[in-house]
Amino acid sequence: MTDPTGTTGTTVTPGRGGGRSSRVPYRTVVEVVAVVLGLVGLLWGADALARAGAESLIARNVQDATGVAESPEVEVHGAFFLPQVIRGAYSSVDVTARGVTNGPLRLERVQSHLVDVRVPFRDVLLQDVRRIGIGRAEGQVTLTYADVNSYLERTGRPLTLTPLEDGELRLAGEVDLLTQQVDVSAVVRLSAAEGGLRVSPVAIQGGQGLDEVSRLLLGERLGFTVPLDTLPFGLGLTEVSPGPDGVLVDVRGSRIVLGP
Repeated sequence: MTDPTGTTGTTVTPGRGGGRSSRVPYRTVVEVVAVVLGLVGLLWGADALARAGAESLIARNVQDATGVAESPEVEVHGAFFLPQVIRGAYSSVDVTARGVTNGPLRLERVQSHLVDVRVPFRDVLLQDVRRIGIGRAEGQVTLTYADVNSYLERTGRPLTLTPLEDGELRLAGEVDLLTQQVDVSAVVRLSAAEGGLRVSPVAIQGGQGLDEVSRLLLGERLGFTVPLDTLPFGLGLTEVSPGPDGVLVDVRGSRIVLGP
């Protein structure tokens, strides 16, 4: 059929022949997805490397500050790590140090949860952390009875601390009393004191034939403090829980600066 102008009418079907398709080619979609996944992979890899590097630096700093032979275990929390590195502020860090020495006393394990840890971005870049600021810290110290007894021996107290039932403890051995040595056994309790772990006698057995003054002196000899005033991260004792294998001490601290 011919229109009045003399041209022949044609019908154009969308998507065929005379029209260009609006659909994106499959190959282009694949390329875009590949690029996006590649960028995500690069960011994830960079994030993981930065996390591992920061954890290693913090572990080295803690090891230098505490003098432990074994490198501490450090875990920095947070889904995205790179922003924390750039800010130089880590919201949550867990540190576990083993074999920490506190004078003549050895600590089996010190587990600490650190909040608001500050490590300058420049120090991380240079792999040289000189100081770590900590807003708040809390955790738990584990003392074995073997380490406590070793401490007593090193400090001139031939006494042995052993666990009893129901969380009670027994302290037994020899005590120098004026001009004589007295074999004694006592049920004792542990408590958190300023700067250390306080051992206090509750019931004393032995020392028969001693006068009143000597018995009072015996009670004083059986009461003493195990110093814990140089714990890492400025931690102070809050609660003590004797167990069958050792003593668990809850600790807490705030506004701490940790340096080598």
